[in-house]
Parts: sequence; C-alpha cells; structure tokens
Amino acid sequence: MTVHDDAVVRQIITPLRRYIPVGWFDWEPYGKRPKSWWPDLFMFLGFLALAYLVTYRSWLVELDWAIRVWAADANDVEWLADLAKAGAEFGQARTVATVTLLIAIWCALRSRSIRPLLMYVISFITLASILGLKHLLGRPLSHHPFALEKVSPEGPLLFTYFSEGGGGIPDATAFPSGHAVNSILLFGLIVMLIGHIIPAWARWTLLIAPPVIVFCSQLFLGQHWFSDEPAGFLLGLIIIRSAKRVPWHTIPLGPLSVFDPATRRTILISVLLIVGVMITPTLHLIPGLIAAAVLPTLGLIWLWASIKAKQHREALEAEEPGPEGDPEIPSQPSDTSRRA
Repeated sequence: MTVHDDAVVRQIITPLRRYIPVGWFDWEPYGKRPKSWWPDLFMFLGFLALAYLVTYRSWLVELDWAIRVWAADANDVEWLADLAKAGAEFGQARTVATVTLLIAIWCALRSRSIRPLLMYVISFITLASILGLKHLLGRPLSHHPFALEKVSPEGPLLFTYFSEGGGGIPDATAFPSGHAVNSILLFGLIVMLIGHIIPAWARWTLLIAPPVIVFCSQLFLGQHWFSDEPAGFLLGLIIIRSAKRVPWHTIPLGPLSVFDPATRRTILISVLLIVGVMITPTLHLIPGLIAAAVLPTLGLIWLWASIKAKQHREALEAEEPGPEGDPEIPSQPSDTSRRA
C-alpha cells in the first residue's frame, strides 16, 4: 500500500503546528476590531459638514480658491512638480490597487484560501460607491479654475457640473478626493493583509505616509481643492474601520466554501475575474456594460459547476467501500429452503 505525499506532509506538519505561530500557515487579517461606532458617526458628520460648507460661498470655498491660486503660481518649479506627480501615484487606484491585489494573491497562495481575495474585493468595491457619490455631488475639478470662474463666479460649489473643469476628463468631479480615499483604504488593506509579518515602524509608515504625501502632492499640483482631501480621508477611514469589523478568517463562506481550501487554479480564475471587474470602469460605455453583465455571469456559472463537481465527488466517495471493508459475503441458504 502506498501513502500519498500529502498524507506524509500532514503527519509531519500537524504535530509541529502547536509550536509554530498560527500565522505561519493560516492567514488572518491584522488589526483589532474597532470597539465603538461613535468615531465612525463623528467622521460621517464631519464629511456632511464639509459637504454643506461647499454648497455655498463659505469661508471654506474661499480658502479652497486661495490655495488653488497659490498652487498655480508654485507649479513653476519643475522639479517640485515632478516630485509631486510621483507622490500623487500613492493615491492612484491603478497603481496601489494593483500592488494590493498582488499582495492578496500572495496571501491566498500561502494560506490556500480565497479569504484574502474576498476581503480585497468587498472592500475595494466600496470605491465604486465613492465614484457614484462624486458624480452625484458634481463639484468641478480644480484644473481650470479661471475657466470655472466664468461659469460659477461664486466658486467651486457642489452641483455645478462643469465638465470643462475636469482637465480634459469628461464629467470628472472633485468632491470627495478619490486619491485621498485610496491612500487610506488600499494601504490599510495592505497592513491588514501582511501586518503580522512586517515590523511596527513599517505598518505605521504605510498608514501615515501615503495620505500625507497624497495631500501635499494634489494640493501643489492643483488636482483637487483643499476641502476635497479631508472629505476623502474621512470616507476612507470609515471604510477601512468597517472592513476591520469583519472576521475575514472565520466568516462563513456559504456557497463559496466549495473553494476552500483553494487550489492554484481556483486562485487564478478568481484573480482573472477580479482583474476583469477592475478594468470594466476604464472601458467605454457599451463594452463596460457588456463586461459588467458577462463577468458576474461567468463567476456564477463557475460556482455552480464547482458545486456540482463537489457533489459528484462526494457521491462517488460515499459509494466506494472503506479501505478496511470486506467484500460482501453471500448469505447461505437456510435449512428450510434445503428441505423445500
């Protein structure tokens, strides 16, 4: 009788698990669960207060305008502008989201679980709501402040919907700053993914440095008004605190439990679907709508096929005799049947 290699590995590793930290084998998000919702409530009220102050020509709108005019003059320093452009990448979704996804893939492969990818997807999807909020509020970007002044002399107010203020980006809007949200949410996800294996100074650097760099860079480049940044930071903090409340390593997977433990093929297919969803917003309207319909459908078909395949395997295993089972012995005829 031959013993499968996996069985030998399990026999060797299982006794050692009591002496080795759990995090070496099983992925678990780093960070304590927030104990209170009060900070979240206060941050949301702060966001609403900022939104209210930019609906009319308030002191905050005046401050936004003054800082933007200063930035327009300061941009003449070429090397500072180049440095600021590099710093703004710390809030760029296509850059930081890709790095975060690669780290989530590594965690998934290391733990043979789709849970790191699930945390990434659900938390990242909240950014779509931010994009919808930006377009709903309709505050013009600060790329062309003097062109904007002709249309909205009271300043960069909400619900202005001035497409010319988008710097060549049709229908782009400013409030809140998506870069600010990204710098909080995505780097927060990175710490949740690998916080157990990096030192404390690295965790604090990832949490503090990107928002500061993005804030300074975007103000210097004139990519956003001043008040757009704290509004984005508040929403990013609310989202990441909500993500920390979910026990990602123990939450029931429901139908997705068919993928646990996850194989490399499962992780590969999951990543392809995630990348497809990430690319969808960059497509034109019709291709984007088609992709938004096709990708979830393919995912559901894959889930259904995987569940059916697992049920089929379990049925076959139930029909097979056990390894120590004896073949069925036919019953002997009774004395009564012999006499007959």
